[in-house]
Formats: sequence, C-alpha cells, structure tokens
Amino acid sequence: MAAHPLIDLHRHLEGSIRSSTFLDVASRDGHPLAAADRPRDLLVADGPLGGLLPYLAKVDDQIGVFAALDDWRRVAREAVEDAFDDGLDYVEFRFSPYFIRQQTGLAPEAVMDAVADGVADGSRVTGLPVGLIATILRDLGPEEALTQVRTFLTRPGLWCGVDLAGNEAGYAAELFVPAFTRVREAGLHVTVHAGEAAGPESVRAAVEHLGAERIGHGVRSAEDPALLDELARRGVTLEVALTSNTQTGAAPGYRDHQIHTLLAAGVPVTLNTDNPRVSDVTLSQEHGLALYAAGLTRAQLEAVAQQSARAAFR
Repeated sequence: MAAHPLIDLHRHLEGSIRSSTFLDVASRDGHPLAAADRPRDLLVADGPLGGLLPYLAKVDDQIGVFAALDDWRRVAREAVEDAFDDGLDYVEFRFSPYFIRQQTGLAPEAVMDAVADGVADGSRVTGLPVGLIATILRDLGPEEALTQVRTFLTRPGLWCGVDLAGNEAGYAAELFVPAFTRVREAGLHVTVHAGEAAGPESVRAAVEHLGAERIGHGVRSAEDPALLDELARRGVTLEVALTSNTQTGAAPGYRDHQIHTLLAAGVPVTLNTDNPRVSDVTLSQEHGLALYAAGLTRAQLEAVAQQSARAAFR
C-alpha cells in the first residue's frame, strides 16, 4: 500500500505472544493448554465476542504458561521480530510486570529485565526501534499503584511512558492522581485506557486528573461533542484499534466505527493492533481494513499514519 509510516503505539506484549510459542512452552512443561482439543481457540478471537471480558480472557488466562524468565526474553524478542516482519517503522510495547507476577509468581523487577533483554536482542537483529510502556494494574487500587510506579522507576531508563489499564468502570481516574504525579515528575509520558469499557466521562477524567497525553481506545468519546472539542483543542491522541474495538463491542463494526466521528471532529487518531495475536491482525492489515472495511479515504489514512509519528513517546 502507501509508503506512509507504519507505527503501532498501542500493542500489549501479553497479547502479542505467538500461539505457536504458547504451545511450544506448554508442551515443554506439561501445561494443560498443550492437551486442549483446539488450543488456538483459547488464544485467538474469532469475530465479535460480545464484550470486553471474553476478549481479555484470551489475553490473560494462559499467561501462566510462561513461568520462566527465559520465556519472557523469548516472548519479547519474537514480538519485535513479528513487528519487523510486518514492516513497522517503530513500535511501543506495553506490559504489566505486576500482572505477570500474579499469573507466574515471577518478581516484577526480573520480568522487566527479561523483557528488556529480549527487546534489545530483537532490535539488535532487526534494527527496529522499540519503546516500552509500563502498565499500572488498575484493579490493585491506588496505594498499590504507587508501589508499582516505584518499582518501574528502579529502571528509569527502560520506559518511554506509563499506562493505566484494568477495570476502568470500577476504579475512577481520580484515585490514581498520586501515582501519575510521580510518573510525570519522573519525566515519563502518560497514556491511559479510557472510553472503552466506560463512557466519555472516563476519558475526560484521564485527561484532566492524570495528564493523559494519549488515550487507549477512547472511542466512546464520540458520545460527547463537548469532549471531542476539548480533545481536539488539547491535541490528545486516541489510540484506536478497529479490529479489537469491534471484537470487544466498544465499536459497532468497521463501517460504523466511531473513528469517523473522531476524525470529523478534528481529534488526533492513530491506528493500532492492541493485541495482535488475540485479534489475529497485523498493523498492515489494520491499515487495509481502515480503507476497505471502515471506509477511510487514503488522505485520512495518511493523516492517521502521520499522527502516529507525531504522538510517539520516543
């Protein structure tokens, strides 16, 4: 297609792991996944799933397969290789060391170092520049959020930004002001999941209270014209994922996706894969879907691609 930049700013490492790698490690360690009748069905979405939780189950439920630090080095290296193979010019991977600890028992600091090693290996071989975003696990609450940030900052040169993800509707953004004050004091960029499982008020709170420069998904902003005006005025970028948004029900479909309303309002938008293994999509495919399924014009797609370059945290 066009020679515009291919940049993915919203890609979860936990949702980027190859299905074949899951099976290889599961077979090695005798994990039950290896004996499933149709293991890929547990790892990959097949069309709309009727909600966010069934989608997240395909991201989360099998992460315990990777119980060794060398597994996370491999996962990170392969994720960089896959991004390179798809022709990306730059990618930002986000991951939650504390979620990985919950699922595997591995120390967050050790996971951070293992992922960093794997990313460095992949970048050295491919030449692909990579940014890493630390994800705060929202469901652990505001006090634990500060603990997570302190852990992240033991490796201050590792990160280009910090994210907040989890139960968007159950934990208001205001609760996390102390954690994100510390993040911004450390000079790190801020992106926040909002406007996916909760309404436009979640997006407004992320911007006003947490200083979000980018919003993960944010598609429900389209329900509030005043918020759209504010996002456009402030230049807050929404990290849209057409396929993932359709699978989770955050968007009604490709053709009716809220991206049309967002672009018409002048809101900066980027295209992303979210969880490429789960959504069974590459970024180049997502760009093709933007044209042929969602109905964006080539000029709109070029503008979206250029916005990805401007909004990158590198």
